[in-house]
Amino acid sequence: MVQRHKDASGSVAKAHHMAVVALAVFSAVTGAALAPAGAQPTEPDWVSQNLNLDNNRFAPFDGINSTNVSQLTERWSYQVEAADNIAQVTPLVVDGVMYLHSRSTLFALDAATGTERWRAVLDAGSQGGSPVRGPTFAGGNIYAYRGADLYAVNAQDGTPVESFGDQGVLPVVSAALQMKYPDDYPPNLDPVSIGYRITTPPAYHEGTMYVAAALSEGHIPGGLVIATDSNTGNIQWVFNTIPQGPQDAGWEIARDTWGGGARAGGGIWTQPAVDPDLGLVYVNAGKPSPDYDGSARVGINLFSNSTIALDLETGSLRWYFQAVHHDLWDWDHVTGPVLFDVTDKNNQLVKGIAAAGKNCLFYMWDRETGAPLHAMVETVVPTETDVPGEEVWPTQPIPHNADGVPMTPLCATFVELDDPELAERSSQLYAPYWINKEIIVPHGGSSFGSPSFSPRTALVYVTGKNGAISLVVNPVGDTLEPGPDSRGHTESFSSLDRLSEAFPPQVTVSAYDPVTGRQSWQTVLPALTAIGASGNMVTAGDLVFQGVEDGGFYALDAETGEELFQFEAPRPIRASPITYMVDGKQYVTVVATNTVVTLGLP
Repeated sequence: MVQRHKDASGSVAKAHHMAVVALAVFSAVTGAALAPAGAQPTEPDWVSQNLNLDNNRFAPFDGINSTNVSQLTERWSYQVEAADNIAQVTPLVVDGVMYLHSRSTLFALDAATGTERWRAVLDAGSQGGSPVRGPTFAGGNIYAYRGADLYAVNAQDGTPVESFGDQGVLPVVSAALQMKYPDDYPPNLDPVSIGYRITTPPAYHEGTMYVAAALSEGHIPGGLVIATDSNTGNIQWVFNTIPQGPQDAGWEIARDTWGGGARAGGGIWTQPAVDPDLGLVYVNAGKPSPDYDGSARVGINLFSNSTIALDLETGSLRWYFQAVHHDLWDWDHVTGPVLFDVTDKNNQLVKGIAAAGKNCLFYMWDRETGAPLHAMVETVVPTETDVPGEEVWPTQPIPHNADGVPMTPLCATFVELDDPELAERSSQLYAPYWINKEIIVPHGGSSFGSPSFSPRTALVYVTGKNGAISLVVNPVGDTLEPGPDSRGHTESFSSLDRLSEAFPPQVTVSAYDPVTGRQSWQTVLPALTAIGASGNMVTAGDLVFQGVEDGGFYALDAETGEELFQFEAPRPIRASPITYMVDGKQYVTVVATNTVVTLGLP
């Protein structure tokens, strides 16, 4: 069942407050109106998870469009073994060859037929750990990742790139930690043992790979952005999203925002974006650690839950904006960033950047300065809790539209329940959890799957989830140490209920106009859980494609949100789709658990 509704006023359902700290640097805006931002591929290839440096997931193909999308049929499928977890993978397509990888194996397929061309074993060891989301193509090589390591192989035959790291394998996180903190991390350290993971493909620009490392749940001492030479693997610079000392960029800004406890969390879950003209690389940092109990990290905890702009060449901090202060809800600021260019009402070019998170709010800034495109209003939020030593931050920044009212959220920011007992426990956005009382707050939002932007419609499309959670805090204070077992997350609650029966989860696809800040439309699709991983894609055929966990794969009208096509995949979809051309024919591909499904016109 698909539900659609438009919003002409831009009013918001029950959402409250949000503060922003933006460090403005630079000026001057140039470019062509409604042209895709950054560097668009000159050939019809899908070379990284989110297509290009903008992360805009806009494919310039219109062979499949609103007049014929209903005729799409399955052209081929390819299934991997169950042990080869590819459930969240976005494949690449370059010169008619499709590339994808699991934690252990890289596969090359004929993109027109699905025939396997070759496979390369990255590592024959255990496949435990975080899911992978796909490789990156650059300079004739495929760059894949596993654990805390980066692999480089020749795209033609899968042989290792011997000049990269040690025979094609670079322990990139270990090397970065040793370079940045030589007194703290020995050369033989396994970063996975203290909770580090790579969970997103790197971004590539002019000989440099920009690698991002997560896992906030492991109570890691900050997420890392690592610039490394794509030919040799030599580390060029390292930025820590949670500065640990004077050697870290942004230390003087962040130093006094953590109290006396551990400075942990801030993992980077999603692919960086790059603007070569401005010389900036952008990342979204996740939540602080531990979750739910922030008593040992008094303050706003910079630069957690922030969109961050760094100098491409040096890694120095140019600007940042914190979307959630002193996060107590596991509301990672995780989706995006996506770059876009639009023209405003005065025919002036706006070079924008957008991001979303698990709080269901949508944020947009000038990507040169970090200034919000529209008002961000610090709004008073609830602060009462019985967690010992907790100092809830009293305000949060709420994005407003051009009319000066809160933007319509991309998913539910208040949990409306029919059961009177449950309804009494439902609390507003940003209400803190308790030890001796169960409250219910929204917990869906936007996760992992990047938004898309169409220069044809000048709209940004964001995937979200309607969900709810009831949780009781287990106070941990400052007792945790880094580790691979998600201790920063699981040890800080004593009970958790996702209320999937009382508040059934749903997928939302929302279209936003950056110039007005209004939500143009929203379409609601089925969901099995409130934990989202799949994103969307938009094409020059004015179609938005979205997969959901029950196996439904949808094509929506990019102007209206109307459902134009539905396909039932054989398994749940938790990955983002792609489209590509081979021999003049357009294909659409999405991964459904362990099966690559490719559609095309008859």
